[in-house]
Amino acid sequence: MAMISAKHSKSKESLRKELLLERRSLDRDEWLRKSGEIVGRVKAMQVILDARRIHCYVSMEREREVCTLELLEWLCLERKELYLPYIERGQMVAARYTISHKLLVSAIGPPVPDPLVFSDECGFDAVIVPLAGFDRRGGRIGYGKGWYDRFFDRLATRAVRPVRIGLAFDFQAVASIPSDSWDEPLDMVVTESEIINCLTMRA
Repeated sequence: MAMISAKHSKSKESLRKELLLERRSLDRDEWLRKSGEIVGRVKAMQVILDARRIHCYVSMEREREVCTLELLEWLCLERKELYLPYIERGQMVAARYTISHKLLVSAIGPPVPDPLVFSDECGFDAVIVPLAGFDRRGGRIGYGKGWYDRFFDRLATRAVRPVRIGLAFDFQAVASIPSDSWDEPLDMVVTESEIINCLTMRA
């Protein structure tokens, strides 16, 4: 897997811009093909098969995030309790999603479930997150808003520690992500070619 070198002089913001630009340039057919390969790996993960309550992002095609629409449908058919991210009053909360819900397109963010039914955020088994870049120790570059960092921190205060799974394309791998004190690492990253156990890499 080719990696972008993360030199000390290269900031997280410059890495973010570089990686997002490359991701947005993906041809649609290639994007769908690679997304399908990633989703296939996720479906076979024991931690997902065993999970009861799962929080998963809704992919934005214009951003070429790993497409999760097929995964969301499959999780519903597998009778998982599924929740989607929703930004409310400056923080990310969890909104219930079932096969009967509609997804309303948002002008600035990901689609949101309709009707909105919020979760008490207790007992998530797994959280599936998008990312701009990652390293094999679980370092993650998001969009720079800190939504997931604050979300994971809030869950931890309630003694909720779900498995944190990032979805990414191989080219989003970085040798080392610059880390800040508030960054919350991933436990696993799934790409089109492998499943990376970041906990093992950090051990």
